[in-house]
Amino acid sequence: MATSTDRPDPPVKSTYTQGHSAEVLASHLARTVSNSAAFLLPHLRPHFSLLDIGCGPGTITSGFCTHLREGAVTGVDLGDSVIKQAASSHPSTEYPNLKFEVGDILHGLTYADETFDVVYCHQTILHLPDPIRGMKEARRLLKPGGLLAMRESDSFYWYPELPGLMRYNECLNGMFRTAGAPGLFSARGLHAWARQAGFERDKMQVGAGTTVYSSPEDRRWWETMHVNRLKGEAVGGQMKSLGLVGDEGIGEMVKDFGRWTDDPDGWYAALQCEVIAAK
Repeated sequence: MATSTDRPDPPVKSTYTQGHSAEVLASHLARTVSNSAAFLLPHLRPHFSLLDIGCGPGTITSGFCTHLREGAVTGVDLGDSVIKQAASSHPSTEYPNLKFEVGDILHGLTYADETFDVVYCHQTILHLPDPIRGMKEARRLLKPGGLLAMRESDSFYWYPELPGLMRYNECLNGMFRTAGAPGLFSARGLHAWARQAGFERDKMQVGAGTTVYSSPEDRRWWETMHVNRLKGEAVGGQMKSLGLVGDEGIGEMVKDFGRWTDDPDGWYAALQCEVIAAK
């Protein structure tokens, strides 16, 4: 049981705007330790215990197991269905030091103070209505000297800058912000939020990475995944219900995704802000 008075009070429930539909999980399933947590790996030790907050289908979470063979790895997420999927895809016979549980960092997790050596968040903080509250809870869970590692998208860049793609960026950010989350262009302040949550600035490693799609194969995959989201309820349906865009606007986005994919010079990059803060 958690015991610290540092736990945020009153509790606030997290939200994940996009949900865990098949079209959303298509990109989550492509995430690995190598492409999403490389900045953290040099800091890990085989005996460490690690908590992955917002673990989704667990593809990154499970990757930590090979680096923490003498330790333990736990993944938590809001969604019961995605936790069941993660557990089913990573059976204990293959991953004896891994478990998945439903949990909400803003509502307060059930783990005792100073339980983990590392708390890891990937594309989670930008969805929290109160990032500082979430980081305070992460800090409570860390052992002295433990590490909070965060990797969050700040902004998306396209070439060519087609109108439909620029509108997609705007509407996606509108979805996040309507749900009360900071959304895009906020991850550049991760280290400032961490300091407000109690971490010391001189005990932080602040950096950045990128996610890039430029090959024809990568562009086609990225287009297909986003077009499926736009045609489904998870993203396109929400954008329309929130009044951010209509059918015509959705059509423009879909069309320009195709134009971007077919352009031999097509290029996409996401700025990924990376922070490691020691308790």
